[in-house]
Amino acid sequence: MPMDGNTALASSPSLMRLINEVDILTHNVGAGLRKSAAESLMRIALPYIKLGNLLDAEVNERGYARKLLYTHPEGRFSVLALKWLPGACTPVHGHNAWGCVGVLDGEIGCETFAACDEPALAKSIGIINAKTGAVASVDPNPCGIHRLFNPTERISHTLHIYGMDLSENPCAINVPYRH
Repeated sequence: MPMDGNTALASSPSLMRLINEVDILTHNVGAGLRKSAAESLMRIALPYIKLGNLLDAEVNERGYARKLLYTHPEGRFSVLALKWLPGACTPVHGHNAWGCVGVLDGEIGCETFAACDEPALAKSIGIINAKTGAVASVDPNPCGIHRLFNPTERISHTLHIYGMDLSENPCAINVPYRH
């Protein structure tokens, strides 16, 4: 039976606690501190979060599945889980809001890009690989242009927190680029 986000929260006390703490901080700190606060909380909580069979979402043509787990009622942030098949890769993109990502298991690669003078064009500036437990954050577009990918031969999972309401469209966070 597919699990929805509410069921996942009930079955993962550590995930629910992370969401509650992010809720408190995004309410009580200034907008400029929300990303770093969420990133710090994710670093603490990530080792304790188990999603189990949560990611029953359909894998897209690029080899990954995305599932919205939670959106704050006032739209301050959203939480997503992603499942990455071997070789999966996102398009090159920036974000419409701050965000942070944690590697729940496996390994995820991140290729970073710099915006070019031509609109919507970016050039590669480096690649890093992040293993289980790694946490990183990204500023809104045009900073932090990147693509994520699974460089391994096994499935990987990540947890993402974004500073916007993604309840209507979990892909609305992305700003596409060419490279």
